[in-house]
Amino acid sequence: MLPAAAAPAPVDAYPRYAASALASNALVRCTFAAAFPLFGIQMYQSLGFQWATGLLAFITLALMPFPYIFFRYGKKIRAKSRYATAT
Repeated sequence: MLPAAAAPAPVDAYPRYAASALASNALVRCTFAAAFPLFGIQMYQSLGFQWATGLLAFITLALMPFPYIFFRYGKKIRAKSRYATAT
């Protein structure tokens, strides 16, 4: 899930399809926002406060390298896309 500050990034990478890029970003964010209350209460009741919060922290730690990976290899990834503009 991307923070709100990273929302303009798809517009820079795919300017021709900016509306679709922003719509897909909003769809993913809203899907997570709608789904979390459905499993969040059960997760905290079954795992307990410490383990449920720890699980969310571990997921966050697992996702931490991705901004660096996209920063480091983003140009190569966009070069392989037929929809991205040349940068």
